[in-house]
Amino acid sequence: MHITEFGVIGVYFIVIFLAIYGLERLRVPNILGFLALGLISQYLGRYLVPLPLTEAFPLIGELAVWLLFFFIGLEYSPEALARMSRSLWKPGLIDFGVNFFVPLLLLSTLAYPFSQALVLSAALYPSSTVIVARLLADTRRLASSEAELLIGVLIFEDVIGILLLTFLGGAGHTERSLYSILALAGSFLMVVGVFMLLSRWGLHLIERLLTPLAGHELAVFLVVGLVLGLGALGHAIGLSGALLTFLLGVLIPEENPFYETASRMLVPFKELAVGLFFFAIPSTMVLTQVPGLSVLSLSLLGMGLKGVSTYIGAWVYGLGPRGRYRAALSFLPKGEFSLLFAQLGQAVSGLIVGIVILSSVVGTILFVQAERLSDYLVPRKPKKGAVGASVARG
Repeated sequence: MHITEFGVIGVYFIVIFLAIYGLERLRVPNILGFLALGLISQYLGRYLVPLPLTEAFPLIGELAVWLLFFFIGLEYSPEALARMSRSLWKPGLIDFGVNFFVPLLLLSTLAYPFSQALVLSAALYPSSTVIVARLLADTRRLASSEAELLIGVLIFEDVIGILLLTFLGGAGHTERSLYSILALAGSFLMVVGVFMLLSRWGLHLIERLLTPLAGHELAVFLVVGLVLGLGALGHAIGLSGALLTFLLGVLIPEENPFYETASRMLVPFKELAVGLFFFAIPSTMVLTQVPGLSVLSLSLLGMGLKGVSTYIGAWVYGLGPRGRYRAALSFLPKGEFSLLFAQLGQAVSGLIVGIVILSSVVGTILFVQAERLSDYLVPRKPKKGAVGASVARG
């Protein structure tokens, strides 16, 4: 690589940082900024100097996915996953049934070949973990009654999303024989079995092995090596690498010093890789001739179904009317998983990117206004004392 190519990469990185920094001042989520920059770079590609990293984007994107799900796994212990599953499996199943199977039935019946309908339905199913979690923190709603529900369903969606990525073929959607499907199911059951054994009887051994290594200045080599090695192993046995890196994160005890070491050392790698991943998706996909009406109609379908399913799930979970509306209005943005599914079908990839952009913008606006809108839909009843005082004054 020549020095001029390093200079091009440097200029791109500076421009990306300045653009994202400016958008953050306007309270625009990072993911929208990276997607917008990717679209701009594609449409202005003929006037811009090509980015030398373009050929490496698929590899960078895969690494970003592995790191992202490793960090998601770090947030949850085996006990936490089991505890949350007991109270959130009903809302999670409602969310999955309404937002995956209903679109699959409609799309495969009315408009699309089954393979394309399958990819589109998978993309319409999950909300964006990155956007929803970030907005919960930015709007100071982590202590709200619906926050635990939203976070729990996000975890449920992450797990189901990893499984869908696994069984839809990882990097590409291909037709499978009965033998390959059985082999894939066997590999999946083997991985789950090993994980359950380690989570039940092997955590003490893992803690003893990792504790002496936590303070070593070169521990970053070990952490990155584990993520890369398990991600590659997942591909080698026919599964998604994200599944194994997610389980790796779950198995690292939160109280172990190595947990803090892994979190601290890999954050810069994760931010860089995830940012490049969101930038690369629209900049490298063929997005020509994407019908705007299809993007609009499918976005409305996805957001409508997500709002209805979240409201029902919040009702089953036990939230009051105002909390149900807040939850329903706060769970609409699509994001990282939908973009991963876009890679499974080139014929609908541009359509999915359009859905992600539109639903993210509309969903972010509705999230910010969710509390005000819920108060409008379910007006707060005045207190009896206040009513009596106003009558006396009248």
